[in-house]
Amino acid sequence: MFLSPTRHRLPQHSYRPSSKWDQAMGQNVRRHAAIQFDHIGYDGQGVQMRELSAHSNAAIAAMIKGAGDAVLSHTGRERITFRITWPGYEHVECCDQLVINSGGRPITRAQLGKSVAQIFARFVEKTRNEPSRSSEWNLTSSGIRFKHLVLVALVNVWEGVWQADVAVDLR
Repeated sequence: MFLSPTRHRLPQHSYRPSSKWDQAMGQNVRRHAAIQFDHIGYDGQGVQMRELSAHSNAAIAAMIKGAGDAVLSHTGRERITFRITWPGYEHVECCDQLVINSGGRPITRAQLGKSVAQIFARFVEKTRNEPSRSSEWNLTSSGIRFKHLVLVALVNVWEGVWQADVAVDLR
């Protein structure tokens, strides 16, 4: 539950591979726990993506809880696949590879949040002139903009595939 009455969770479909083979083989793979993003002292509220995108890692470290935690080191992977599935824009593919372990240095929560926010900024820009099938979650200059997006968590939806749990705050 969000403290702000203007903050609402974005309803998203979780990614599933289209191949029946991939679906069958990945069904029983253990999922990793979600990675939370919160301001210090405000659990479960998320962090505005514009703050993550615009600030330095040092500034982010002073703002968010567990900023220096090596959040994906337990996965044993060098990279993950990050996907955005925005309601009404299912026809716009957004799939990025994020390096999470570079030269033995695992990515921190602050670095991961910044990377995810930057991908969302590009996605919002990319979809600005795309038709939307959802008037409620429309990404336009008169609708939802990047400044309204809040990163709540990163969720492991399929093997090495992760999606953001996003809230929209229109204030």
